[in-house]
Amino acid sequence: MKPKASFEQVSTEALLPFLLELLSENKAVNMTVTGNSMMPLWRDRVDSVILKKPDRIKNLDVVLYVQDNGQAILHRIIKCRKEGYYIVGDNQIDVDGPIRADQIKAVVTDFWRSGKLYSCRLWWCRLYAFVWGHGRAIRPVLLPLTRLGKGIVKRMK
Repeated sequence: MKPKASFEQVSTEALLPFLLELLSENKAVNMTVTGNSMMPLWRDRVDSVILKKPDRIKNLDVVLYVQDNGQAILHRIIKCRKEGYYIVGDNQIDVDGPIRADQIKAVVTDFWRSGKLYSCRLWWCRLYAFVWGHGRAIRPVLLPLTRLGKGIVKRMK
């Protein structure tokens, strides 16, 4: 069961030096997702992810990278090229990149949702990553369908 926090939330940028130190010591870090860029997979301030120092970075991984202005962002890699990585949030269409390898600080290995821990290696998580990662052109159609599906499931409960 996910531990409950009873303290004030601090921005990722404020915690970044501490987070980077833990990652450099090969420790896993649990971070609450903020923002809606990774919807529908992760919900703002509800779900959290487990970050680890990347052994290798591959296509469709969700990574934490730091922009040159110091802002930390959690997005999915959709292209690996010689000049860098091209990254986009699951709830976005515009691609960031090229992102240098030194800007990528961590990779998401697992996530907490509704008190349960899920591995990013589960078949349905990999299927979601494949569809969402390669289906950027059809996201304007997929996003409303996911919202409709969530509404139907909510009413059924």
